This record gives sequence, structure tokens and C-alpha cells, in this order.
Amino acid sequence: MRKDLAESLLAKIMEWSDEEKAAERAYLESFASYKYDEYQQFSPGKRFIESLALWLGQFTGGEERREAYNFVRKRLLFISTDEMNHLVELTFPTIIRPILIADTATELGVDPHKVKAIVDTVEYRTRLRQTLVLGLSDGARTDWFRRANPQEMSNEQVFHAYDVSDPKSEGMVQDLRKHLTKILGREPHDHEARFRYIVLLDDFTGSGTSFIREDGQGGWTGKIAKIVSGLMKAGNLGDAIANSGVKIIIILYVAGDQAIEHIESRLPKLTFGKGTVEFEVVHKLGETTPLDDASDSPILGLVADDRYFDDDADDEHSKVGGTSKRYGFANCRLPLVLAHNTPNNSIYLLWAEDDQSVRGLFPRVSRHRKLQ
Repeated sequence: MRKDLAESLLAKIMEWSDEEKAAERAYLESFASYKYDEYQQFSPGKRFIESLALWLGQFTGGEERREAYNFVRKRLLFISTDEMNHLVELTFPTIIRPILIADTATELGVDPHKVKAIVDTVEYRTRLRQTLVLGLSDGARTDWFRRANPQEMSNEQVFHAYDVSDPKSEGMVQDLRKHLTKILGREPHDHEARFRYIVLLDDFTGSGTSFIREDGQGGWTGKIAKIVSGLMKAGNLGDAIANSGVKIIIILYVAGDQAIEHIESRLPKLTFGKGTVEFEVVHKLGETTPLDDASDSPILGLVADDRYFDDDADDEHSKVGGTSKRYGFANCRLPLVLAHNTPNNSIYLLWAEDDQSVRGLFPRVSRHRKLQ
């Protein structure tokens, strides 16, 4: 749909006067070009203003449409590709590097604030090379992480997935041994030629349940639990890491408070026999991000309306979250959109999929899409 036609349709749906149309047009065009048009799951040719007009058109009456529009104007949170890439760039200097510096300072018995002196030491450079960075999903953006830190880490230290084959892990150890020989000025001992830091990257979690949760049988499941279990076994990465003193560092670029509390309350109960597991977040959404019953009652009223929810959205995966996805997976109630896809932790009205009876403003493409 052409932009001018979409704008005319939007003005008609909202029953704007000429003055209102002029004022809102400036705002919408600014944000559409700045962020919203880059949403990657719009169908070919569709842009934000057209999607907004069609989304608002499904609501009944001017009052509902105004409530929905005000939600977009005042509460919608959209993280663009550039913003996410910036968080990726911050990961090494704000989280990984300080951990390596602090551990090196402890080893040397020096003040950790003497950063320049520490990073010039063989001990720091050894720890840095013994660091392996793995992606937990496509959202980890390991390619961007690698390009953002070309002077700090070699290509062999960054891999896009955590499921690493035996030949690949063996190659990683061989490269580690070769580089440590240059750093140490001698052939490293076998225990030195092993990774001591495993950094796991991912872009977002709203609830934390996909990372770690109880399995109902007294144990744990989720990405973190599976990785920890794998590292304790022979073969693959289990043979590529040290036998003790290993740090697993889970880093999320963005996380909601609900997810942070969920993960932090469970990680201490997860046993890792070769070392410790730490959890870090580059950007925390904060406690005011989820929609509130009092201040956000107009949009939540629409969310609660059965006319604006498709029961097909609640599938077998909803059971893991414990509630309907109407308010977002695990009742997260987020007003959040990521440029590459809308998380299902956001309210359903934002992400309703194209094959469902309700229109989503930023339709989601699910990993668990049903086959036709």
C-alpha cells in the first residue's frame, strides 16, 4: 500500500481533523522512518503506517481505537537493530573484560583498578585466550560481537552455536594451544590448553523459563541446564574445558525483571562440578516496563476482550509459561518489539500471527509455527 493511501486510511479510521492529522502525521512518519519500518516480519511491501491503520481498524468504535493508538504513542517499546548491536558492542568492555581483569588481579595479588598494567600481563592474555564465546540462538549476533572486538578475540574463540561437534571442539583446542605457545613463550601444559571461561550470549528473555526451569522430576531443564550437563560429559566441549575453575558466564543483551528474578533464584541450585555459573544482563528493562493494571487499564481492557484473542495462540508451549499468551507468555505483559521479531512475552495484540483471526501490529513469526 502506498504511504499516502495508508495515511489517508489511518486518518479516516481515527476520525482525525485536519489539525490532528497534521500533528500525528509528523510523529508517525518520524518514528516509522527512525525505527518501526525496519521490522523484519512485515509482509513484503508493508510498512508501519499501513500495519497501524489495519490494526486499529479491527477495533470497534472510536474509543477503542483511541485507546489502542495511545498505547502505541505512549507505551510501545521498540528496540531497533542499531540499538541491539550497540548492546552487543558493550558486552565485552562492560562485562567480559572486567571479569577477566578481576580474576587476573586476584591471581597476581594486585589492585584490580590497575587496568593497564593488568591487561599487559601474560596472565591476563592467557585468560583472555582461554575464553570461548558461544551463541545460544540466532539472536546472539556472534558475527557482530566478533567484528566489534577484533583486537581482543580471535575468530576461533567465537562460535555461533553452543552445540559444537567433536571435530570443531578439537580444532578449537588446537588453535588455543598454538596461540598460548606464543603468549607463554613455551608449549602449554595440557591443563593450560583448555578453556576456562565459557561465555554464552543471547539477545532477550522475558520470563527466563527457556533458560532454566524445574523439570518436574527433581531436576532441571532449559538451555542453561542442558549446556551445563553437556560440559560435564566426555566429548565435544566437555573435553575442551578445564577440569576445574571454569566460569560459565551467561550474558543477555536485554532481559525483563521477571526473567532476571527467575534465573537468579534458580542458578545457585544448579550444580556445575567443574566451576561456577554466572548471569549478567547488558540492559535491564526495569520494573516499570510491564503493563500495569491501573495505569495501563485501557489497553489491558482490549487485551482481555475475547474479540481480540485467538485461542489458537495458546498451544502446548503455553503450558511451560503457566498462563494464556493473551497477556504474553508467562504473563509478562510486555509492550516490547524487537526489530527482528516480536517476543511472545509481549501482549498478544502486538504480535498476533498472520494466520490467526486477530491482526498483530508487529506480527510474529513463531519458531513453533504449525504446518499447513
